[in-house]
Amino acid sequence: MATKTFKLIGLDEGGVRQSQGSENLRLVCRIEGGGKLAVWGSVGARENIDRVLSAGMPCEVVCEVIPPSEWAIQKGHSHWVPQGKSLRVRSH
Repeated sequence: MATKTFKLIGLDEGGVRQSQGSENLRLVCRIEGGGKLAVWGSVGARENIDRVLSAGMPCEVVCEVIPPSEWAIQKGHSHWVPQGKSLRVRSH
């Protein structure tokens, strides 16, 4: 798992979305220079999502990321922050 820094410039997909039939939540943000960062959580554990929402756009985040699934790549996601992985807002 790699730690990277991103400048988030806007929200995508209309804010926090819940996956059908599960408690998985995601917040997808557009990254400066292209691509999208999907921050994952659940109904009871959405700390990373709330950190990004509290910071507002644009903001800079440092986070642990993994490559997205094939389905997500087709949607334009370039990086995922899984639930429970480190994410901090560095500046606003």
